[in-house]
Amino acid sequence: MKISAAAIAASLLLAAPSVHAQTAELAGTWRHTGTQQELVIRSVMEQRTTYSMSGDFRPGGSTVISTRPVPTQVRRDMTLTIRPDGGFDWMSDKTYPESSSCNVTLRQQRAGILTVSGTRGAFDIRQGSERASRSCNSNVSQSDRSGRTENYTISRSGSTLRLNDGTVTWVFTRAR
Repeated sequence: MKISAAAIAASLLLAAPSVHAQTAELAGTWRHTGTQQELVIRSVMEQRTTYSMSGDFRPGGSTVISTRPVPTQVRRDMTLTIRPDGGFDWMSDKTYPESSSCNVTLRQQRAGILTVSGTRGAFDIRQGSERASRSCNSNVSQSDRSGRTENYTISRSGSTLRLNDGTVTWVFTRAR
């Protein structure tokens, strides 16, 4: 009995869990609370040395402000609710020290559709916002985070859900 390549491919597709079934397995409310090191974009004052056109070194130079990612201890409190149809709501509070007397708090709210294929998950953000505030002043900034897609490696074991974006892994536990 000969089995065609098309018949083998069809049987493999039928045996594989559907994208919808993979998302449904993640349905529920998940929580993450913890402090870990993350890269945070910070403004840094740097002293730059000045050279003359002839190549002579001149003492002094100039001071410039630049931004760069800096490893920082960050506290996160997150709640992620995933519905069986793939819809999700994700609220995240991220707090870190800007200085010894000032903390920055970012609140992100995201809602949209989660698509899972194997271990890859794409959060298609249909509605999203970010609000930044500081404990040392009353300035608040807000931005729209709609129309973005965030990609993660997703793994689940019992009541634990792990999301990894390539730089950090967040471990969620199922809310009761």
